[in-house]
Amino acid sequence: MSEIKYYADQLTSGKISRREFIGRALALGATTALATSMASSAVKAAGPKTGGRLRQALTGGATIDVLDPGQLLDTMGINISFGQLRNCLTEIRSDGKLIGELAESWEASDDATQWVFNLRQGVEFHNGKTLVAEDVIDSLNQHRGKESKSAAKGLTDPITKIKADGKNRVVIKLSGGSADFPFLMSDYHLSIVPAGTRGAEFEKGVGTGAYMLEAWDPGVRALTKRNPNYWKDGRGHFDEVETLGIADANARTTALRTDQIDCFNNVELKTAHLLKKAPGVKVLQTNGTKHFTIPMFTDVAPFDNNDVRLALKYAIDREVMLNTILRGYGVLGNDHPIGEANRYHAAELEQRTYDPDKAKFHLKKAGIDSLTVALSAA
Repeated sequence: MSEIKYYADQLTSGKISRREFIGRALALGATTALATSMASSAVKAAGPKTGGRLRQALTGGATIDVLDPGQLLDTMGINISFGQLRNCLTEIRSDGKLIGELAESWEASDDATQWVFNLRQGVEFHNGKTLVAEDVIDSLNQHRGKESKSAAKGLTDPITKIKADGKNRVVIKLSGGSADFPFLMSDYHLSIVPAGTRGAEFEKGVGTGAYMLEAWDPGVRALTKRNPNYWKDGRGHFDEVETLGIADANARTTALRTDQIDCFNNVELKTAHLLKKAPGVKVLQTNGTKHFTIPMFTDVAPFDNNDVRLALKYAIDREVMLNTILRGYGVLGNDHPIGEANRYHAAELEQRTYDPDKAKFHLKKAGIDSLTVALSAA
């Protein structure tokens, strides 16, 4: 057992791989269950490795991309601005729980029309400026007003007034009560920048995030370096992050297989099962909030009749669509947009299934013998 413990220490220190440890443990007489358990404990004890350069290839990059948070369009820009350079007032953890980010805490009036955010003290922007209430006020005000072109304008429209209550408190008044307002403050458009940031200043990427911008070629490449004064523990493990915009799925896969990158997003569904078999490659699936719908004008005949809509819902074989179009990488929707990634997902609802007889029943109930619908799909 002492020899197995020695190899466990080697694994913890990164001197041997997990696979190598398990192989040696089995050779020394350990059961598969014990070897696997010890390997997991050793890896957990080691914690994240720090240093080095992460090379990632992302979709959604364009030469017209800007680092103005209100103008972020797609994955690449969001990852750089929101994921690396900047922070919001609040943050939604991977388990769906809301926690403070630049705001340490917050409280609301009884009717939820006024919210007070208490800012985290001692946080510095990349340019050395200390975060204060005025930075938050100016950042949020840029999304407000009739002239605003921000994609987050709809989120900030209910705000009637923002004011500072000292250097580290921000008071926000709303036109109506909103219990979800702190959740909205985690939106990637609403990251905080130094007061007065406008136009070309955004392209410097100044924020309070784990990484600082070194190079930026819109839609093509970005290079960031670790922020030595980052305030958040347990984040920002790499010395550098290189982000490449690669739209073609085959090019992303080839770059990974030839060790030009370390990871990429949007694995092509039809080849994911093959990529899983490649040595040293892990394919990870996460639940998101993207969903596919068949929208209808419910104030226009025949879709103003609920029985017609029910007929269409029963006429669709969702299982076939999931398995053929998404190759099984997804879950069945149930005629609502709240998926498993959302804390309010109603898992207890009975799934509506393909049932041609029920579809015919509802059409007949609507007074229609047959229905022809033109569907447009990309």
